[in-house]
Amino acid sequence: MTTVQDASKDTFSKDEEAKLQHISDLLHLFYHRNKNQHQRSIWWRCFCSLKKQLNTLLGDIKLLNSIPTTHVARTQKKARDPQIRSRIQQRLCFWQSVLVQKWQHSFSQLAADGRFGVLGLMLVASLADVCQIVGITAALEDLGQVEVEKVLQRFANEGWDDGSRSKKPLSQSGEDFGEVVLREDPSRMDETTVLDKRKRSEAAIPPCGKTVKRDDDAQKAASVTEPTKKKRRKKGDAIDDLFSGMG
Repeated sequence: MTTVQDASKDTFSKDEEAKLQHISDLLHLFYHRNKNQHQRSIWWRCFCSLKKQLNTLLGDIKLLNSIPTTHVARTQKKARDPQIRSRIQQRLCFWQSVLVQKWQHSFSQLAADGRFGVLGLMLVASLADVCQIVGITAALEDLGQVEVEKVLQRFANEGWDDGSRSKKPLSQSGEDFGEVVLREDPSRMDETTVLDKRKRSEAAIPPCGKTVKRDDDAQKAASVTEPTKKKRRKKGDAIDDLFSGMG
């Protein structure tokens, strides 16, 4: 089982703190603007979870970046900073392994909806900015690169047909050269195959001087004759009939 690489960032600059605060303010306005309409939607729970987690993270970052004014406050801050850094790391690891996937899936479905696509795009963009600032995006990219390299290495090392064939040649850099495929040479064809092909071609051609007889049905269809017309005999009078009987 592959282990998730932890986001090891535990310190944030004032600029990063200001960016996170700006995103938190936008989510706060988004909350009050859409609460009455979408508070019963499924994606609203993920949005509230993101808003709450971001505010808690900002509280720890402000405590970590605060500058005490007295000696007692500096001593207390010095003893409290390791605990705050550890809490920030644990929170970001939980985000990376569990929460970010749920948030991204929920907000992407909202963005795919034609009616509320703008709300989904706003939440997806806010989540992307937060993940980039806290270092989760870089950690996931490194993890993806490691997984891709493992898959390529395993694919390069595995054999074909359980080792019955030799492995493909690899260069020094691990690049696959492939295999040489030989085409069929006509000069090396079997003699029987050549003779069979020649016999089939000669049988298809009729001999010279002979005509191919048509089928009876085709010949009958080609030679359609018109029906013979019966000659009508002219009617004669009684004298013609008398002389014709005497002859």
